[in-house]
Amino acid sequence: MRRADSAFTLIELMIVVSIIAVIAAIAIPNLRASLAGSREAAAIGSLRTVSTAAEQYRLKEGDYPVGLTQLSGQFPGLIDEELGQGQRNGTLFALVPVGSGYGCTADPDQSPEARYFYVDHTGVIRYEPDTTAGPASSPIQ
Repeated sequence: MRRADSAFTLIELMIVVSIIAVIAAIAIPNLRASLAGSREAAAIGSLRTVSTAAEQYRLKEGDYPVGLTQLSGQFPGLIDEELGQGQRNGTLFALVPVGSGYGCTADPDQSPEARYFYVDHTGVIRYEPDTTAGPASSPIQ
């Protein structure tokens, strides 16, 4: 004789699948928010690195760099090659001359809900919630 209670019923399997679906529905938005926060923290850290490297470059050369490639190619070790190419962790970086200083933007590559960042020769990192940041943007707290 076979025992009828030795296997799962269709109802039991459907309950387990629905519980897993509810847990996933709760966890996925939190995961996305966590990823966005970590990308923003990485972008801020990279801007601090660029700011420090640009100051070191100015001390050695007497003027600020005109692009990220000068910081990675001309003086290896100031920033790594990946950041020197202008892209890291889903963020696009661009360094341009601004007057007698520089400005560096950090724009999210694909995530429209992420913040945009900016740093210049003053070393103050600024942000905008939905468009490219600039020297008039709010400083990060």
